[in-house]
Amino acid sequence: MTDKTDQLLTEREKTHGDAAKTFALGADLVTVVIEFCGRPLNPHHFALLSILHKIARIICGSYHKDHWGDIEGYARLGKKLQKKQEKDSARGN
Repeated sequence: MTDKTDQLLTEREKTHGDAAKTFALGADLVTVVIEFCGRPLNPHHFALLSILHKIARIICGSYHKDHWGDIEGYARLGKKLQKKQEKDSARGN
């Protein structure tokens, strides 16, 4: 007998790919960002990490329109957050 979570995971594997492969690729991509940017990460960096998560799903899974829409949304939010951070930094905040 499977529960709802098992059913959801089986369904998601069709569009997101094998979880272990997706997570491994995602971890590699996130490591690059963290090593390059250093710490602490800023809010717009988290938008980048969210985009990388979607990229890992696209590479390891199959086409799903939500992945691309999510990337667009994260990119828009990241741009907004980075602009705000730059303005705040220029003001000394």
